[in-house]
Amino acid sequence: MAGKADLVAGKVKALIFDTGGTVFDWHSGVTEALSRIGSEFQIDADWPALTKEWRRTSTDMVKEGLPTDGGRASIDMDGVLRLTLDRMLDERGIEGFSNEGRARLVLAWHDLDAWRDVVEALPRLRRKFIVSPFTILNTRLVIDASRRAGLSWDCIISCEMIGIYKTLPGSYETAARWLGHPHDEILLVTTHNNDLQAAHENGFPTAFVYRPDEWGDIPSLDPEPDPRADLVCQDFNDLAAQLGCES
Repeated sequence: MAGKADLVAGKVKALIFDTGGTVFDWHSGVTEALSRIGSEFQIDADWPALTKEWRRTSTDMVKEGLPTDGGRASIDMDGVLRLTLDRMLDERGIEGFSNEGRARLVLAWHDLDAWRDVVEALPRLRRKFIVSPFTILNTRLVIDASRRAGLSWDCIISCEMIGIYKTLPGSYETAARWLGHPHDEILLVTTHNNDLQAAHENGFPTAFVYRPDEWGDIPSLDPEPDPRADLVCQDFNDLAAQLGCES
């Protein structure tokens, strides 16, 4: 009898990936940039804690709903990151960053490293499936970070392009339409249970990937997968193996 992974691999034609945390290591890259640029401005702070707060507040802003114009979001993730950075520094009384320095901090999100297993396994996955990020991060950010890591995608689906952000249903509907496959032929790969749950509610099969180091020096906020996950994977190499991708 075929196992669950075999059934998923036999049905699925495309893989879409949550990006910040699942594909890219945001905590290490942004912490390093905050520390380095902070030193240039002679500012000292708990940079790992600030990185985590920045991540939380920026994703919370997206979850709460971005301002819209004509039904489309009127701000992209770079704009969200700048607004939440300014608010965070002001609330903590951290002074001394110039406008140019703050802009450089936002651009640090464009220079993230990919997790090593992503670099290793993505070519295997791409030989068998259509592969694309499906992300709240803006298009240029994903392009820059992907080029830095040497990642090759078939396309990039940023919610910036759609104008509707995950986890609103319209974002999933548009992603499926652009890929030309019904929802049940598109596997969403993520390390975040809220993303997994929303994908299931919109008819997508899902794979949960463990990222215990996503939040740096504190445990993952999603240490275990939602039970609705169709596949549970230790990393992208395990994902490729479960989906029957050749080495």
